[in-house]
Amino acid sequence: MRWWSRDILRYFSILALIIVVSFFHYETSTEHRYLHEIYQRAYYIPILLAAYWYGPLRGVLAAFLASFLYIWHIQSDWSQFPVYSFNQYAEIFLYHVLALVIGFLSKKDRQHRLILEKTTQELSEAYQKLNNTFEQLKKADRLAALGQLSSGIAHEIRNPLGSIKGSIDILEKEISPDNERYEFVKIIQEEVTRLNSIVESFLEFARPPKPRLQPTSINDLVESTLILFNKRAQECKIEIHKQLNTHLPMIHLDRDQIRQVLLNIVLNSSDSMPDGGILGVRTGMGNNDRRIFVDISDSGVGISDEELDHIFDPFFTTKAHGTGLGLSISYQLIQNHGGTITAHKNKDKGLTFHIEFPSRVSAIT
Repeated sequence: MRWWSRDILRYFSILALIIVVSFFHYETSTEHRYLHEIYQRAYYIPILLAAYWYGPLRGVLAAFLASFLYIWHIQSDWSQFPVYSFNQYAEIFLYHVLALVIGFLSKKDRQHRLILEKTTQELSEAYQKLNNTFEQLKKADRLAALGQLSSGIAHEIRNPLGSIKGSIDILEKEISPDNERYEFVKIIQEEVTRLNSIVESFLEFARPPKPRLQPTSINDLVESTLILFNKRAQECKIEIHKQLNTHLPMIHLDRDQIRQVLLNIVLNSSDSMPDGGILGVRTGMGNNDRRIFVDISDSGVGISDEELDHIFDPFFTTKAHGTGLGLSISYQLIQNHGGTITAHKNKDKGLTFHIEFPSRVSAIT
């Protein structure tokens, strides 16, 4: 029930109770004094409800309305009984006193309840932030350990790869293109190149370069990324919907690194929309204008909750051909800018990546 319809119902209930009690007063003979004593105390019900629901002012207004209708009855039917009339006027005085007392108590109770709700919400937000920080620390520990392992593995693989590449280049010169074995030489060269690319990714993950910060417009960075992505979007029948806040301040970023992150995310989004779809990009400010954010959402097939928990883990991928390092590297690059990156499932379908930067970004040393 909407608040205004609830208030209308409450106002109607208070008014109806006052009118009903007044009706019984006027319609009941003065011979039944005990009934009139019950009726005059029945006025307390709407007065207390008005004071409790709406505070002292409206409680007094309800008491004033009840008093007005009741005084008319006293003067017309009880004026010949001065002692009883005095008791009735005293009761009217109590209507207003009680309305003020209950109204002020109700107002204080609401204020305390609002403070309690606000405190509860702040505690909940603080707990969520603490939990997120804890998860990020655990992820950072895993990334650091895997980074050291990857670095060692990459160096161990790189030397044999160099030897294989040198040897196969020599064989290529000695084997004629017409030779049936020449095709195998080309296959080995292609696979060595692919392995070398994977090794380079390992090294980039293990030792991401330190950001070279310079004043940057995040909107310009988004626009340049979408220009690079535009041809892919046309081929995949993807519509790009932009909603860029034009009042964002300049922030210090490594343009190449953040462009790499944005491009990696939009490419991942396009992979999730093999039959076309919508890519949404939104920029803005949050957290009392202390953070600048970029949201990249897609209408793709999405992933399961279990997969979502590991989306930034190294070597985790849902693609048939992928190293699973793209989002892990993106995660590290954003962290090195003092920012955060998260992903959540959309209500209907697809994913949204949410990237935040502090309005003053400095490199993490």
